[in-house]
Amino acid sequence: MSGKNFIYSILYDYYGNLLKDNQATIIELYYNLDYSLSEIAEEINISRQGVHDALKRAEKTLTEYEDKIKLHSKYVKFSEAAENIIQLSSTIDDDKYKDIAEKIKLEAVKIINEG
Repeated sequence: MSGKNFIYSILYDYYGNLLKDNQATIIELYYNLDYSLSEIAEEINISRQGVHDALKRAEKTLTEYEDKIKLHSKYVKFSEAAENIIQLSSTIDDDKYKDIAEKIKLEAVKIINEG
């Protein structure tokens, strides 16, 4: 569905367990399973407006958690730094340092994949 801000799906991965059960369910259905507000309303037996309001509260809560804890922004920074390390180690031409450069690249890839 166009217009959805998928950052909330990412933030849900980090902070979903901190949401109220109904908010977590709504975020999961809306962002991860691509339900419409009407479909969610029918699924959990509340009004469409109730779903909309709960969704907005959940989005606000996820944003507040990220603003305070910053897990996603830290991951982005670490990933960018790891990408830079990979690029820089790729420029090492001296055969004497090729093995260590490859090891550095592998460690940087581990950082990226841990997110």
